[in-house]
Amino acid sequence: MKRIEAIIRPHKQVYVLAALAQLGITNVTVIETLGLCDPPNYSQIYDPANVDKKSGTGLVPKRLLLLFVADEQVPPVLELIQSVALTGRPGDGVIAVSQVDQVLRIRPKKKP
Repeated sequence: MKRIEAIIRPHKQVYVLAALAQLGITNVTVIETLGLCDPPNYSQIYDPANVDKKSGTGLVPKRLLLLFVADEQVPPVLELIQSVALTGRPGDGVIAVSQVDQVLRIRPKKKP
């Protein structure tokens, strides 16, 4: 099993989630986050007060998608996220894949 973390632009979230659902992937955690981009390549700086005037860096809104998939699902999921999240401009995002040894669901135990 693999853990996939994809950091994407906020406006691409709905499209990526819809495409993942078509693949049968519906267990996704979405986290609103901020990213530091150096230098900002587009005008969507989250908070101008947080821009370092000297270096030109600023916090930019992003979405972190976190999902766990079977090993054989990794290539199609990666290809899907890359193709749907792509705008062709710098700052489209990043995807990380890591090995997961065990996943446990937190659920009430069934009564005998």
